[in-house]
Amino acid sequence: MKRAIIILLTILSCLGVTAQDFNRSEYSFNICGGVSCFQTNPTDGKAFRNGTFTTGLGYHFFFHPQWGIGTGVNYTEYNDGISIDDFHKQQEAINIKTGSAFDFHITMTGYRERHQVVTINIPLMLQFQSKGKTAFYTALGGKTNILFSAINRAEGVFTTTGYFPNVNVTYENLPDYGFVNNQPIPGHKTDIKLKTAFIASAELGVKWRPVDKFILYTGVYTDYGLNNILNSSATDLVVYQSNIPAIFAYNTAVNVYARQMKPFAFGLTIRVATEFMSGGRRNFMSGGRRN
Repeated sequence: MKRAIIILLTILSCLGVTAQDFNRSEYSFNICGGVSCFQTNPTDGKAFRNGTFTTGLGYHFFFHPQWGIGTGVNYTEYNDGISIDDFHKQQEAINIKTGSAFDFHITMTGYRERHQVVTINIPLMLQFQSKGKTAFYTALGGKTNILFSAINRAEGVFTTTGYFPNVNVTYENLPDYGFVNNQPIPGHKTDIKLKTAFIASAELGVKWRPVDKFILYTGVYTDYGLNNILNSSATDLVVYQSNIPAIFAYNTAVNVYARQMKPFAFGLTIRVATEFMSGGRRNFMSGGRRN
């Protein structure tokens, strides 16, 4: 680790000598869009992807004509979900009126759960660019996604029955006892408990300079979550409550079946920037003219 730090400091020192008193700042507005998902790897059902959207403000400091460090603050929205075609589960339950143990069976069709997660995104990226007014650039680094809101909405219908082995009878269609036919999953939104996400990020594209001090970036990007942000767990989607059998408790599929939850996204990015120079010389990208 110490050796890696020494090598990095040596490279930065060399770049500083090469750049002399060069430094330049870029203030930017960016917008990104593409496809996102959370890497859930569910034990039951399938994960699906939807769109993602990011917009925000950025700042880049170039300590060398070809090297810079960027940061900023962004609004980021992720959309994905989990679907389950055929759901069959059994719970061990007790009828508190009689004290009899029974098997509580749940079948469900057409279950689909959508997640909408909004975060405040803070990037830290190292950028390299080629020479010329039109240049290729690449950026590598990381992002911190601080949770703003995480909402789940589910849909589907389920049927429940109760098998009492002491009398060898299966009861059904008795809603007051928790046995229902084709009952809809409540459509209201519920919160998902998530932790802060740490993300590895990469960007590649072209940097244009249509007019002096005005810069346009167009490129592609990808984000890969490094830590599991799922902060809770549950045992079943629909839970029998022996004290109030006519009312079920509900959980989310991500809390029940997800092995993990790591954000992933890829798409297109556009950044519009304006530059401010300081130091003894101009960036050769703008034409090489000295102050």
